[in-house]
Amino acid sequence: MYKNNTIKILMHTFFWCIYLLFPLLVLPKAPSFINDNLQTLIYLIVGLSSIVFYYFNFNFLIPNYLFKNRYIQFFIFFILFIVISILLTRLLITTSFPGEISFKLGKPRLLGSYLFRFFTLFLIALGFRFSEKLKQIKTDKIASELNTLKAQIEPHFLFNTLNGIYAQALTKSDYTAESISKLSSIMRYVLTETTAKKVSLENEIKYLANYISLQKIRLTNKTVVDFKVIGSTEFKQIPPLLFINFIENAFKYGVSNELKSAIKIHIIVENSMLSLYVENKIFRTNNQNSNEIGLKNTKRRLELLFEDDYNLNITNKDNKYKIELKIKLQ
Repeated sequence: MYKNNTIKILMHTFFWCIYLLFPLLVLPKAPSFINDNLQTLIYLIVGLSSIVFYYFNFNFLIPNYLFKNRYIQFFIFFILFIVISILLTRLLITTSFPGEISFKLGKPRLLGSYLFRFFTLFLIALGFRFSEKLKQIKTDKIASELNTLKAQIEPHFLFNTLNGIYAQALTKSDYTAESISKLSSIMRYVLTETTAKKVSLENEIKYLANYISLQKIRLTNKTVVDFKVIGSTEFKQIPPLLFINFIENAFKYGVSNELKSAIKIHIIVENSMLSLYVENKIFRTNNQNSNEIGLKNTKRRLELLFEDDYNLNITNKDNKYKIELKIKLQ
């Protein structure tokens, strides 16, 4: 965060230096203009006032008045800033050059200069602020979809898991306490640890591993689950709950108590590329509408989060469902 702020400050400083110095270096009349102390002072005062005006608009006027449809207050502040800038400029010039003020500032050059600069910088500030507003809308939408995804911890998973734990308790299984601990970890992770934009890849995989382990409670020996993590997951981060929908669907539609079934879930990390591979047969075809909605929401999240830095390939052939997802870690 500190590094990003430093870079931002340096970029702003560089831009304003160019803004102030570039006209003095390229204008044909610049040498004589620079030698005129009065005109140079006016130029610098107008330039510095313009910089203040930009941040006044960007940080205060535009977000608090223009974007909130408070147009009358916006124009009052806009005009008031121009009037105050002109009055302060005249005051400074009068103080510094008392004998030249009536001659030099009798022309409307000061007002014209302020209006041109202020209007130009207002458009720039409006453009940047509007761009930030669009980014915020995008961020809010991602957060909203994530909250929706959190709320979609399906009741049947909780009921099946609790029934499985209940059965373990009846048989005094040595795995009862471990199952309760895993369920607790899942609920804690989903409800409290996924509020951040990104989470540790290791924690996300731990969450998936706990989910898969609890799903196995209800499975018979007819189902084989092949879950593997290949590659180093250290120091890598991803948006939370990115893979869970694909894995949920594998257990929802790819499990049979009578026929042999297999679910393959592989997570592969190669440098900056992260891949998810899920494969399962299809034994259930009901609730396809809810499945399509879940996949649509997940695809939308991928588009919002990664834009062109991901590839999702879904195939449904010969009663076998395959998902291949590759994302570029940022």
